[in-house]
Amino acid sequence: MLRLAEQAFLPSRVVATTATAVAPLTTAPPPLQAIASATSRQSRIGLNATNFFLAEVGGVALPFANNHLRSQGWSFDEIGMASAMAGLGVLLMQVPAGVLVDRCAYRRGLLVGASLVVGICYGMLPFWPARGWSVAGMLFLAGVGHAFFGPLLGALALGLVGYERFNRTKGVNESWNHAGNLAAAVGAMVLVSYFGATAIFCAVTLASILAVGAVLLIRPAELDEARAAGLSSQAAEGLAPPSLFSLLRDRRVAVLLASTALFHLANAPAMPLVAMDVKHLGGSDRQVAAVVLVAQLVMIPVALAAAWLCDAWGRKRVLAVGFVALPLRIFLYSLAQTPATLVALQTLDGIGAGIYGVAAVAMCADLTRGIGCFNSLVGLLAAALALGGVVGPPVAGIMVEHLGFAAAFQVFAAIAAAAAALFVCGMRDTRRSVGSA
Repeated sequence: MLRLAEQAFLPSRVVATTATAVAPLTTAPPPLQAIASATSRQSRIGLNATNFFLAEVGGVALPFANNHLRSQGWSFDEIGMASAMAGLGVLLMQVPAGVLVDRCAYRRGLLVGASLVVGICYGMLPFWPARGWSVAGMLFLAGVGHAFFGPLLGALALGLVGYERFNRTKGVNESWNHAGNLAAAVGAMVLVSYFGATAIFCAVTLASILAVGAVLLIRPAELDEARAAGLSSQAAEGLAPPSLFSLLRDRRVAVLLASTALFHLANAPAMPLVAMDVKHLGGSDRQVAAVVLVAQLVMIPVALAAAWLCDAWGRKRVLAVGFVALPLRIFLYSLAQTPATLVALQTLDGIGAGIYGVAAVAMCADLTRGIGCFNSLVGLLAAALALGGVVGPPVAGIMVEHLGFAAAFQVFAAIAAAAAALFVCGMRDTRRSVGSA
């Protein structure tokens, strides 16, 4: 099955540039003939499997954590505050995580540690006393570990295959990531049916251990550590890369960060709210799991298509589709009257999230190509996402508690519309600044 899966998702040949082949921003990228070596099948399998199992670690944990706390007598606003602690952990650690990944030469070991931290925290949640700050502390620590996932996965992909294959490889990685979320949702439905919700948290811990094994499949000798940070050969030889703050002077970076922050302010509370609304409307735990399943099923082909379209259309056009899909989806939630309708609307989530995971990282690679700070910018972008994860859930909890689900969805739909308008009107395509990828 592993061979069949690889044939379905992997490029037939992933090639890597050497550090000397990476060009600075002002020059065109090297021709494909200059690419020096192929990445081994073992490393490709390891990278894809890592994406798969890390997705399982966080795929369904938070919605079921919210429902677990509800079953313990917590109010909606208390649940929102607890969920925000996971986002706060990500927010506070995301930029330091990106900077550390840029400067760390042991990226595989760092990912092993982060995976175990997140898996253990969620795995212990149902056995932990359901008291305010003890649960909040556990979720905060899980968020700290989760902050390392994005920068490390992007760094490993770039270090293995180089820029010429980065978009396609990232698309494949994201497809495996969404497949992991899909497997987590299917597994959650089965586990809930036969063993109860507690079994889901135990499965999260198991997935974190399997992710460690997958990371160790990646051959360290095939990782170009300088390229993994976005450095050119000149920078790797001692020319200091720009500071992270200097990147903020680029208007494209500022617009990308601002629109992303608004995007996730609207998006972060959406899935937990949908999961709670499903239960509020009389839905089952299986339908709660289906909230994740339906979205991930759509994300797999969308991520693969987005990787190709980023090269064919340009990054902005592709990412704009994801931005525009979000306000439409959240507004339609406010009109839903049945759990089945809410589950069906999750197909639109698959479009937006499937595109974002590929196109946004492609923009980061463009903006830092040859000058370094790639992982720092990925971390900064993820921090913008995490800001929404901190602010959104408690606001959503308060709104639902006092105004109801429909009003909460309509407010977040308006915020999502503002994010789409800012991106579409203010962002320029990054591909033209560095030539063809």
